[in-house]
Amino acid sequence: MKRFQVWLMGVLAFGAVACHGADSWVRFSGDGSQIVVDAEGISSFQGVSSAVYDLDGRNNRVGTKGCVMIEPVHETTGTTPFGEAVISTATYSEQGSPYHYTLTLKRLNNLRAFTLQAVFHNRSDRDVKFRSIDLLDLNKVAGGSFAVSNPADWLVTPLMEDSPALSLDKMNKNLNEAAMVYRADGTGLLIGPVGPAEAFTGVLVRDQSVRAEVQMDDVLVRAGESRRGEEMLFCFEPAAASVDIWTRWVAITHGARLNKGRVYGWCSWYDRTTKVDEPSVMDVAETFAQNPNVFGRGILQIDDGYQKMDGDWSANAKFPSGMDGVARKIREIGWIPGVWFAPLMINPGHPWAKANPDALQKNSQGIASFMNANPFHPDGAQWLVPDNPASKTFLSNIIKNACERGYGYIKIDFNGIGSRFTDPTKTRLQIFRELYALYRQAAGDETYILSCLGRPTRGVVGFVDAARVGPDSHPANFEGCLKSVLRFQLYNNVWWHNDPDVSYLAPKLASRKVGYTPQGEGMWKTWHNVVGLVGGTAMISEPVKQPDVKAVWRNLEIIRPSSREPARLLTLGLSPDNTIFGFSAKRPYGDFAVYNLYNSTEGTKSLTLDFKAAGLPQGVKYAVFDFWANRVIGTATNSYTTAPLDYHSSALLRFTPLDSGLPVLVGSNLHISIGATEIENLRVSPAKVEIEFSDAGAQEGGVTFYSTKPLVAATSENCHVSSVDKLGDNLWKVNITGRQWGKAQRLALSIQ
Repeated sequence: MKRFQVWLMGVLAFGAVACHGADSWVRFSGDGSQIVVDAEGISSFQGVSSAVYDLDGRNNRVGTKGCVMIEPVHETTGTTPFGEAVISTATYSEQGSPYHYTLTLKRLNNLRAFTLQAVFHNRSDRDVKFRSIDLLDLNKVAGGSFAVSNPADWLVTPLMEDSPALSLDKMNKNLNEAAMVYRADGTGLLIGPVGPAEAFTGVLVRDQSVRAEVQMDDVLVRAGESRRGEEMLFCFEPAAASVDIWTRWVAITHGARLNKGRVYGWCSWYDRTTKVDEPSVMDVAETFAQNPNVFGRGILQIDDGYQKMDGDWSANAKFPSGMDGVARKIREIGWIPGVWFAPLMINPGHPWAKANPDALQKNSQGIASFMNANPFHPDGAQWLVPDNPASKTFLSNIIKNACERGYGYIKIDFNGIGSRFTDPTKTRLQIFRELYALYRQAAGDETYILSCLGRPTRGVVGFVDAARVGPDSHPANFEGCLKSVLRFQLYNNVWWHNDPDVSYLAPKLASRKVGYTPQGEGMWKTWHNVVGLVGGTAMISEPVKQPDVKAVWRNLEIIRPSSREPARLLTLGLSPDNTIFGFSAKRPYGDFAVYNLYNSTEGTKSLTLDFKAAGLPQGVKYAVFDFWANRVIGTATNSYTTAPLDYHSSALLRFTPLDSGLPVLVGSNLHISIGATEIENLRVSPAKVEIEFSDAGAQEGGVTFYSTKPLVAATSENCHVSSVDKLGDNLWKVNITGRQWGKAQRLALSIQ
């Protein structure tokens, strides 16, 4: 974020010189039949645009090709979330047709970017269904043109689904919502919706060409009415800048909520699944209450299995105190009670389902949608129509009742809204957003809402505090989880806090029912690093009271809470492998960087971090600290190459410049962010080093300094310096014990 702000300020400051909007690098063609783009590295970029509507069961098309402009292109100026733009508008129709199509092109002045948005006008006396918009079709069959010198050198990266990134010559798919098309040198573009939220979009990549689409879902456009589609961005800035521009544009237009802090805690699902009961929850609560220095005060979330039946979210016989009684007991120990819901899911035998058959989802043949019976839901389930008036009241009451019972954290799962709604004029995206607006209104502003999605959707932006961005994190599925969670790190702390799902405290524990990590410790550490660095939530689901779990409690402490600095994937859009992620931290006492280098391909391999690509100054000597080894493993200038890493293994490293004559903090094993989260402040004078800690991180561990003069323990408060070890090469490790959670922790070292 900081690098982006500096970059954008520079662009705006020199807009008069570097302004791309002064020319017509993107424009309507002379006859208005095409959008023409002059883009670096792309020899031909010309597209047509059209809308598809249904009249009497037949598809019809109106747009730039095969129609005429009703009047000349109208040009004006306007503003966008990223500055001023030249706005060009043209309207098309067939001769004598009452169906018109308006296309608006916004060319940003200070960025190499433009947007397109279309409006369909039904000026007839009949209602029609609005199917879709081919907002910009570059395929030659449609009348467009797209050509690059070597398609194999261009990588297509999906941004809102977990399918693999492939070269342009191999990609043949309709990608959900947004995608990047870039060469490894950073030349290319990002295509994605920017809002306000009107409809879901797609990016079809086929035959080495591209089509940006808007899915209007057959919405009803009544006689005499007009209907606009989604505005989409085409950004030709460097890959990292394009990602920042697009995600933050969406955050602005969709009203992203970022007013809640990072959370951590315990979820019952993988430990107990639907066998969860009140005694097991109270055992966990008692353990937390007795060990505040380990667990802090977080979220204790009860997952599926507490309810009487799906749709009746009151306590079953396994929770004799009732859900309100359990919440009260959790709050008494200072924790926030959380609860899982699948609000759209309902047991077929539920009285409400029987009384409201029209509120249940059905397919086009009128057959009710049904989830087959399974071990967790033996009666199967049906699904509510989200915008049915009776459903809306029912859904609102579910959330209100949970809040009234004392639950401050709500996890919403099974978000299948279906495709047939009560209001025929609303798209799926609008229905989705109205559903989550209802949830938020019912919950109030203070309740923390996590949407368990599996992959990002704009449907919840602005209403949730966190969103699941990957599959269930079973210990044997970390590799699959990593492919999603690392790809989707770009949304963390921009649209919401990312929820990567739970981590585990060791590769294998005998008391753990859910299993182990067959790839071994390297894979487990990689996943643990990801949860601590990339996520906005840090949850576990272990049987915490068991002795073998207690022995590794420290592995929770080091990710509690997740990193203050959100990590970013360094090569997003430029490489098919999600290998290097991390951050550069700016601190008054000295800047540093933390990067995780992950071998995601088979075989043993060394990985290299290029300091310039990572935003680190050139020509500076850096100390390289390995978190899991808890030591400085060398120094580097301009780049660093790891020792050979096994498949699935990582090197989690901190890079600290050695450019000060005073002592420099070069490492910490108290938190997985290696000093970015557990160190609140650091002051160094010629005579003394003073450290202030936050509540984050482990009770015991060490911080490592580079100092040409000896360091000696002086004073401490709510923590204890057990020793200061001289390591050689001007390195000193300060060993700390007894950190007291919830109290101000400070220590001082004398410089001899």
